[in-house]
Amino acid sequence: MTDLDGPARPTATGLTRVDLGFVAGSVVVGVVLRFVTTSPLWLDEALSVNIASLPVGDIFEALRHDGHPPLYYLLLHFWMELFGGGDVAVRALSGLFSVTTLPLAWIAGRRRGGVAGAAAVVLLMTIAPFSLRYATEARMYSLAPLVALAAWLIADDLRKAPDRRRWIALALLTGLLLLTHYWAIYLGIAAVILLGWRWARCGARDEAIRVGSALAAGAVLFLPWLPSFVYQATHTGTPWGTAARPTRVVLELSGGLGGGERFTEGPLFGLSILALATLGAFVVETTRHRLVLDVRTSTAVRPEVAIVAASLVVGVMAGLASNATFIARYAAVLVPMLFVAAGFGLATLPAAWPRRIVAVVVSLLACFGAYFNVSDARTQGEEVAVSINAGGGVGDVVVFCPDQLGPSTLRALDDGFDAVAVPTLERPDRIDWVDYAARNESASAGEIVAAILERAEGKTIWLVDALTYRTYEDLCPAVRQGLVGSRSADMVVSADSGVFEPATLIRFDP
Repeated sequence: MTDLDGPARPTATGLTRVDLGFVAGSVVVGVVLRFVTTSPLWLDEALSVNIASLPVGDIFEALRHDGHPPLYYLLLHFWMELFGGGDVAVRALSGLFSVTTLPLAWIAGRRRGGVAGAAAVVLLMTIAPFSLRYATEARMYSLAPLVALAAWLIADDLRKAPDRRRWIALALLTGLLLLTHYWAIYLGIAAVILLGWRWARCGARDEAIRVGSALAAGAVLFLPWLPSFVYQATHTGTPWGTAARPTRVVLELSGGLGGGERFTEGPLFGLSILALATLGAFVVETTRHRLVLDVRTSTAVRPEVAIVAASLVVGVMAGLASNATFIARYAAVLVPMLFVAAGFGLATLPAAWPRRIVAVVVSLLACFGAYFNVSDARTQGEEVAVSINAGGGVGDVVVFCPDQLGPSTLRALDDGFDAVAVPTLERPDRIDWVDYAARNESASAGEIVAAILERAEGKTIWLVDALTYRTYEDLCPAVRQGLVGSRSADMVVSADSGVFEPATLIRFDP
């Protein structure tokens, strides 16, 4: 018997019909909300669609300049061939991934806490604003939890007994996860460290070899992509952010789980999940009115808590070493295991009414994130494009500073406009992140303004800008000032601070 299989775990009690009805109702609402949002695609989503729209052979080269692995983009490519590239269509793929994750969440929760544990895990994963956000976003952040949770369940089986089919399945899922998001690398490193620790401490040699060899075999599937990964690691990175300290990572993760930091209920939801996961990690006995905690942790969800904590440590250390930032969505490969631990913590509260009260409170906190996910605009790109379409003419020059405002706006911009981005003055359908900071910081605002004025002789100039983007802090204000000094200016659209991706639109007449 190993320390993961010991009997020291509390027992989650059963559920009433009212409890199951509450969970079932939440699941129905949560599934519907996975396909509902009113916002147009923002930058990252528009980039995903533009890259996935390329011929398959061109997708790989485009991604070398984008900084992501290829699996999601290939899946989106074939999905778009069937269903088109509209906002609803491309987001529906993510919604499908997210819904498919819920049955796996039930299985994982039931293994740890019986039916009560399964219901609690499914409830939390269903209502979590994190899950809703990335189910309604054309990105890989709902695919990653699906693959990660499937791999986790199979690894949990494989560590207990040899099974050739599960070994093959774990190897395949490992490779797919590595080709979905690079934070899977940190998850894999953490898993190997924990397997090694168990081998050394508990004598779990066979377990470590079975699971570890499957992970290694899965990593082989990543080898064809390795040269592109090395190139990306050398030339792209996250020039729009800075390395995050551990405390900042906790705050970012808490806010992200709840749908954002700009409203108080978001971080409160995230902190509630972290608190429930901590409770699940340490509670070893419950009675009607008591919880007994053990600093050595409970065996019930020790694997889940250990892998989440170890992966975050590895990821944060790597980020500090490489000056890469942390955004809550990067933890998508870890979120399922975190919710398993949190669901177990909820299910093992000592009496029915405390569990119900906590479940209702957490659900109410989640409602705020769900509401904002449905109603909030993620970008002003469409608003800007509508204004240009209404007031512009064929041949007018539309200038984007930074280029990151281009992809979302171009989706709604009519044909016939000459769209260019600072500093390259090329059409910003995609963003070339290669040596991004160096290119922007070395650009001459005077030369760019002169080129724009020459290009737009006799035509209206429309400047779409935002003055706070990293690596553009000096360049964009200087470009705006140069145009203001050359032509009369009229502010058409003002930046809305409540929008995730705000922008201003200024018109410069000939």
